[in-house]
Amino acid sequence: MLRLVLHEQKRPKNLMVLAVATVFLYGLYLFLDVLANASVPTLIEEWGLGLFVLHQFLNLTMAVLAGLMISTSHINLRLNGSEPKGGTSIPFFSFIFGLLTFGCAPCVVAFLSAIGIAFTPIVLPFGNLPWKLLLLGLLAGGLAWIFYSIQTTTCGLRRAEDRSH
Repeated sequence: MLRLVLHEQKRPKNLMVLAVATVFLYGLYLFLDVLANASVPTLIEEWGLGLFVLHQFLNLTMAVLAGLMISTSHINLRLNGSEPKGGTSIPFFSFIFGLLTFGCAPCVVAFLSAIGIAFTPIVLPFGNLPWKLLLLGLLAGGLAWIFYSIQTTTCGLRRAEDRSH
């Protein structure tokens, strides 16, 4: 089943879903980075160009992984009529984790305190790079889980020769 889903991924409509999800998520991750530091030039000044480029590479990698999870789950749903097990919870969990751990820490604290949750983020070195690496691992694990789930899913459609009997 995974082979079929990956083959379907090459169709223009599915590539569009992947591209839109990737661009949206990359924009969101960049927005969270900028919220923490006011502007891109400020980010480059504070982190240095090398660390800024590394952060953007990680943002793009995370966006592609999350986009693949969304796209392959969508294809599997269309082909099989069911989501991969855990297919919606892992991307949601990783999105919330990313939102709470890297980006505008004062914004997150203000939002959560407005709804009655006391929260103090831990600020890590290199612009919270360890949080991003942890999130990247979570997304890679989520994508592997979705691929495994798709691979072990049996198609509910009967083959033509089975229907003729």
